Amino acid sequence: MGLFSVSKNKKKTPIEQEVIPKSEQIIFEKMVSDDDVYLIQLADQLMSGKPLILNFEPLDIDQANKAIAFFSGVVYAISGEIVNVKEKVFMFASKEVYEDGSMDEFLKEIVE
Repeated sequence: MGLFSVSKNKKKTPIEQEVIPKSEQIIFEKMVSDDDVYLIQLADQLMSGKPLILNFEPLDIDQANKAIAFFSGVVYAISGEIVNVKEKVFMFASKEVYEDGSMDEFLKEIVE
């Protein structure tokens, strides 16, 4: 049997996908610092497809600007969008998250 040969004994099984509600896929985070390692960990989550809703209230203006600039770059790199949820709360996500309109409905619910 060669490296790329197909085994005839192998049975194909259907892949079952678990449906996870969007609210469990979203990462809600109250920003505690502008530490680079912390920002990179959150950016990794964003790049893996999970939207981030980040509250920048605990940070001073310089820290918040640094973090927002960093996440803006990440969103640009993944062709995503930024939504201002509240005064100091933003959502960073890929465009696919907004396509069906359910995310807009979800954001309206959490703002009210």
